[in-house]
Amino acid sequence: MMLGFAGPSRSSPPPPPQLPPPYQEGACEDGERQARERVRLYVRGTVLGYKRSKSNQKENTSLIQIEGVNTKEEVAWYCGKRLAYIYKAKVKKEGSHYRCIWGKVTRPHGNSGVVRAKFRSNLPPKSMGSKVRVFMYPSNI
Repeated sequence: MMLGFAGPSRSSPPPPPQLPPPYQEGACEDGERQARERVRLYVRGTVLGYKRSKSNQKENTSLIQIEGVNTKEEVAWYCGKRLAYIYKAKVKKEGSHYRCIWGKVTRPHGNSGVVRAKFRSNLPPKSMGSKVRVFMYPSNI
């Protein structure tokens, strides 16, 4: 009596799967540029205002709501991450109308996913309600 696997013979392994031709950066067969999805290295955030109490406000610390972050525990990963407030100016500087104020997430603010951030120069009042970019670096992963 023969016990064992009664499957296909083991004489030759199956052929490898057919692979597509090698990918060429930025070109198609007819010479058009390939449409690629953009890789976003940041999460969007909204400037809520300055850190404040009932009668005093501290302009050197801004409050930022990060998209998709709703708890104090989720904020922990963003502590130390870099922020960029990008705005458009009237006068060109170094060939661009766009300028940037860099900052850093310092700590959570409350229990609902808001963070405190310090920028190199304090954010202007017109920045309230506008978007900031919260970058994924520096990272410990």
